[in-house]
Amino acid sequence: MQVRFAAFVSSMMAVGLLLTAALACAIPGSPTGPMPTVPLPSPSPDLSLAPEDVVIYPLSVPKPGGRWLFYRGDILSFDITPRHLGAIPPEDLIVRVYRLKETEREILTEGAIGYPAFDGVPRARLTWVWDTQDAEGRETLVVHLDPDDRVRAGDKDPTNNVVTLTIRFVTDAARPAPETLAAWATTTTNCCIIHYLTCTRAERDLPMLIRATDRAVAFAQEQMDTRLASPLEVYFIERVVGQGGYAQESIVLSYSDRLYTGEGLETVLRHEAVHLLDAPLVGPATPALLREGLAVWVAGGHYRPEPIPLRGGALVRGDWYIPLAELASDFYKHQHEIGYLEAAALVAYLVETYGWDEFLSFYRRAGEKPDISPAEALDSALRSSFGAGLEVVEQSFRAWLSAQPTQPKDVRDLELTIHLFEAIRRYQKTSDPMAYFLSGWFPNATEGRQRGITADFIRRPQAVRAIAVELMLASAQEALRRGTLDEAAFLIRGAERALEGDFSTPPASEYLAIARAVADQGGEVQRVEIRGETAQVWVTPIGDKNACRPLQIWTLHRANATWIAGE
Repeated sequence: MQVRFAAFVSSMMAVGLLLTAALACAIPGSPTGPMPTVPLPSPSPDLSLAPEDVVIYPLSVPKPGGRWLFYRGDILSFDITPRHLGAIPPEDLIVRVYRLKETEREILTEGAIGYPAFDGVPRARLTWVWDTQDAEGRETLVVHLDPDDRVRAGDKDPTNNVVTLTIRFVTDAARPAPETLAAWATTTTNCCIIHYLTCTRAERDLPMLIRATDRAVAFAQEQMDTRLASPLEVYFIERVVGQGGYAQESIVLSYSDRLYTGEGLETVLRHEAVHLLDAPLVGPATPALLREGLAVWVAGGHYRPEPIPLRGGALVRGDWYIPLAELASDFYKHQHEIGYLEAAALVAYLVETYGWDEFLSFYRRAGEKPDISPAEALDSALRSSFGAGLEVVEQSFRAWLSAQPTQPKDVRDLELTIHLFEAIRRYQKTSDPMAYFLSGWFPNATEGRQRGITADFIRRPQAVRAIAVELMLASAQEALRRGTLDEAAFLIRGAERALEGDFSTPPASEYLAIARAVADQGGEVQRVEIRGETAQVWVTPIGDKNACRPLQIWTLHRANATWIAGE
């Protein structure tokens, strides 16, 4: 229906252009004379719902057989995003999900449209609402937007508010390791309560994680001169979410074997700890620019340790700088790496110029007025704290950035980092929507642990093409960490081509061949190092569902245009 509608509008626009051109060529003084053009009325939007507007979590089972395939016993969640809301208040809309039983409709769940994600798009998010223990092999669901037909204005055709989905299930016995072996476990440290999943990387590396967590939280507390009122809860999960972690009442960090967002564990821990430690300083309207900037600055980097002022100088030299009033507005919708780095550089400049105590006073003031915009909040707090408004401070800030001794390699490193994470987010948006930070779902880990839910925290894409892309992204992260920028650029370009569907040339062809060779031998690749005609790969065996097994290191050899795998 949407395709036909778009074609209709396009054709009508073409007619309008031809009519305008004909009238413009009328001969002056002719009987017709010059005639004014009359714009064609635009059809008003009509509330609707399409199959692609429904997303179900956790990730579908990685087997052929359709879009929605799950293990019996999965506890499913639904994301439902209506189209063409127009002037309809989202809070006036509900969505209801029915489960068909022969000719009967059974209400499975319902909920209101809200704004639960960074993208600000109204959606219904129905969390952990269907325990599928009793599911049949094939189930039919009906998703109905405004099922009671309460909305009239803006919804001319209620029949296009309904989507029917076929959900298929395979037996729970088919669930692979590590899912079959994963259970929540807990340990207590000096600062924290650490939760992790058994038979995962976190359990293997637990002694190191304990030390790293204690160091990171102690560092954040010292820098913030604040102490936790109670132990901090930290969850290490076996899947990538967003850029590598998030903070709610607790900290949730990605710590998987194929961690393509990078290995800056303590940096990310510091960042998320600051988001919990700054709670006494935050007002009802503290701009996200300041909260994220403070977290990056205290952590000493965004994804890894980095000199914030020097990296900030690269923003100006690379012509990436965003005016502060613009950046403060819809902070999370701006380019992520640029926005976070610029915010951290602003904090660094303010602390260096005015001092830490004065900065904290400014930070408190910036959140006190919920009835003004973030840019106005910045301007007001700057005037109250430092006697200079946003425009004046920004001029000095830009001069400070321009004076940093940034080198060309620093600019290129930042450019590659931007490209790499844009590729990561593109991959997530298309292949792992739960992980995409603007609209994805970051589940409440405490509730998940209490309910014994593990699939949402462990299941991830397992198709060989997805694995190949993740491996390239992870290898590019490592190349950036080492400073081998040409190698990083080669890998990023390969990942970008692969995301277009082109695996025909290296490095994508090499990584895909390696992922396939290992899969053919009953393993899943987690890391790759290619050295000429050989490749060393770290592999998770997937055949044994009854025992936790550490990673194995295999050596692969190039043979003609492919790779031969063996332990």
